[in-house]
Amino acid sequence: MDPFLHTYARYPIELVRGEGLRVQDSEGRWYLDGIGGIAVMALGHGHPAVRAAVHAQVDRLMHTSNLYHLGPQREIAGLLSGMYGGASVFLSNSGVEANEGAVKLARKYHWRRGDPRHEMIVLDHAFHGRTLMALAMTPKPAYQQGYEPLPEGVRVCTPEEAAAAVNERTAAVFVEPVQGEGGCRPIEVLPELRAACDAHGALLIYDEIQCGLGRTGEIRHDPEPDVRTLAKALGGGLPLGAVVAAPHLAEVFQPGDHGTTFGGNPVSCAAGVATLRTILDQDLPARCAAMGARLRAGLEASGVRVTGRGLIQAAWVGPNPGRVVDAMRERGVLVCPAGGEAVRFLPPFIIDEEAVDELVAVFRASL
Repeated sequence: MDPFLHTYARYPIELVRGEGLRVQDSEGRWYLDGIGGIAVMALGHGHPAVRAAVHAQVDRLMHTSNLYHLGPQREIAGLLSGMYGGASVFLSNSGVEANEGAVKLARKYHWRRGDPRHEMIVLDHAFHGRTLMALAMTPKPAYQQGYEPLPEGVRVCTPEEAAAAVNERTAAVFVEPVQGEGGCRPIEVLPELRAACDAHGALLIYDEIQCGLGRTGEIRHDPEPDVRTLAKALGGGLPLGAVVAAPHLAEVFQPGDHGTTFGGNPVSCAAGVATLRTILDQDLPARCAAMGARLRAGLEASGVRVTGRGLIQAAWVGPNPGRVVDAMRERGVLVCPAGGEAVRFLPPFIIDEEAVDELVAVFRASL
């Protein structure tokens, strides 16, 4: 008897081990991991810095609560604050929790100013998560069906329409600088959205959960947002998310306004500190840009349209991209679909030229 609720159509392999760029199944076969835990394993599997940090923290302290100060929390929050202009940080368990926190922060910001607003503008093809509010902000009927009524106050626009849609009722514009589930689509109107938000007193929020921390080749996406949400790569393989708010929002949340039991778990934070320090010390965003350029050139040489930046890219193969995903898995490479017609590539930041060429060769053979 299957003990699970049937929320996943899993691929027919069981993964039991990971080393570097590769994972092994229960039959002993190794695969090149071209999806990296869906953008999580920025440093690959079993990175020595992350392993050492996790082992040391487990030996010291696994959990207390956010009623007390915790060194690993302070360290990762300090790193993020330094990376993003003196920002203030709230630590969560996941990306969707970070997005929910950002929604609450935006609403509380306007409420404290005596101008309560709740409308969120999101873009078509967006994906912001699976909780009810995040689902309302994810305009995909297949995900939303059966969960109605969803929370109100969400307005869906195309990128070209979004700036003109911002008005005095808009609490925030929520946007992925490069959409992930939506097909690795770069959003080219960020300057226009920044100007519209400034003109109407709305907040600009970047959901960088999938595309952040250097995956696109850049640590920061310009122009600067008021809030960014992070997760996936942040925890180095362990559950960790963050709301990163610009200095002018530092006093919006007061004690009791928001909280979490497990968010900012010290073991996850220790893994996150090791991950962030490695990304910064080794300038891995530059590596993402270089390897991403090589990946894009190889994919385009296969005769397909490619979208994305750095190491978040999609090759558009037409309806049912799962056929190509399956064929690549049979040839020893793991990837996943995106946007209904594309194959998505989200390999670790540490990927090298040889592994990029392997991704491309297997993709080409699988077409």
